Amino acid sequence: MSMGILPAVVLGLVQGVTEFWPISSSAHLALLIYLFGWGKPDLSFTVALHLGTWVAVVWYYRRRLASIVSACWKVVGERERVSAEARLGFLLLLATFPGVILGAVFAESSEMMEGMPLLLVFSLALFGLVLWATDRWGGGLRRWRDAGWREALAVGVAQGLALIPGVSRSGITISTARAAGMDRKEAADFAFLLSVPIIGAAAAYEALQLVREGVPTGGIWPMAAGCASAAFSGYLAIGLLLSRLKTHSFKPYAVYRIVLAAFLLVILVVLG
Repeated sequence: MSMGILPAVVLGLVQGVTEFWPISSSAHLALLIYLFGWGKPDLSFTVALHLGTWVAVVWYYRRRLASIVSACWKVVGERERVSAEARLGFLLLLATFPGVILGAVFAESSEMMEGMPLLLVFSLALFGLVLWATDRWGGGLRRWRDAGWREALAVGVAQGLALIPGVSRSGITISTARAAGMDRKEAADFAFLLSVPIIGAAAAYEALQLVREGVPTGGIWPMAAGCASAAFSGYLAIGLLLSRLKTHSFKPYAVYRIVLAAFLLVILVVLG
């Protein structure tokens, strides 16, 4: 059974924001679905949400991505020296592999964990504290042009933890980058650029499954609404976060995660 237009728009808006802010998209979608009784989104809608967030980040970084691809091509195809943009491209490629491998190996385990609300609460709180600590004590002013393969690989491996509900892909990658001494904006930029291949791969894999299963009757319009709203809110979310980082830290996001975890725990205890 397909989702209605209004739930599709609301979930799309929430997905777009929480995919890029380090506050966990899985926790927010699960909470909304539970509170309003909308039912778990089917595969077609999941594809739409992933496609929407992918469009958002690609469009936001379109010039940067074009520059990175061009720089990498000049190194590989034209044997030019490695520039700062080419170096960043190769580091992003290196960081992508662990997430793809871990995602393929533990995909089924991730689906099983979605039905474990206490794990969601624990992950929200724990990795909120991790975000707070790494931003406060681990951060620095390093840039990725000065970093090496160890830092990129560490971020890539950490990204695999995002398979656990409540962790947040952007949150764990930003935390790891900050722990490696990266500047706040550098950490966020790398996390968002790294989402391009990861979200793209997830959307492509799910789309292949959808081709085999087919789109449910009446599912086209909710898919379009969810995709468009996720793309719109995702684009705005990236810009707002990067703008805010000029003068603020990640502390409010960490505090929000802990408060949300406490709220979810109360719901679980009261409603059983």
